Amino acid sequence: MMQIAFPAPVRLQSSVPRLEGLRLQPFTNIDGETFAKPAMNGFWRLDMQAFAFDMQSHLALSAFVTAMGAANAECVVPVYVKWRPLGGNGRMLVRGGLGAPFTSDHTGFTSPPFGGFTLRAPAAYRDSYIDVDTPVLSKLWPGHFVTLGERLHQVVNVVPIDEHPQRARVSLMPNLRAAYPAGQVVVVDQLRLRCRLEAGDPVASDLSPRQDTSLTFIEAF
Repeated sequence: MMQIAFPAPVRLQSSVPRLEGLRLQPFTNIDGETFAKPAMNGFWRLDMQAFAFDMQSHLALSAFVTAMGAANAECVVPVYVKWRPLGGNGRMLVRGGLGAPFTSDHTGFTSPPFGGFTLRAPAAYRDSYIDVDTPVLSKLWPGHFVTLGERLHQVVNVVPIDEHPQRARVSLMPNLRAAYPAGQVVVVDQLRLRCRLEAGDPVASDLSPRQDTSLTFIEAF
């Protein structure tokens, strides 16, 4: 595996994660009934719009697209979402800027993630839910995204534990990719996903100061 750093000078305009592969193609039995067999090998496909705006970002984006074309290239990609949970001050958390080009953190963020959401109990591989301690003035809602390790999950249901406002059982999709200990931080503001590049538009070399490109990633295992 060859680890490629996400190009910090490049700006993200949008990203759309889509969960695929959780069921096999539907089939019809002899009675004309349609079935779709469930599968456990779901994966994320991430459609991203990025743009370069100066010489450094143009070169960085072009080099990234080329390097990710290698057969064993993987990257921990930042995932942009519009809505994030509230922080401890009751205001929506910010994503944090991408790291400066001289930083060594390959996940590309300038600051550590918010640590207010943590696992209340150990979570096992393939679990479909996690028990979470949440900060005051904040909670997770269905539709939020979270990251555990380098894996992305979407919240599909939240119920309080023992009616406590800072304890929640959070149902996720897909199921957990690994086991995690109690106290593990559930990242809600600096989402990320380990990916391979499926398709990427080459960066144009015209006179426009801004160059947009479409990138499609698939989750790497």
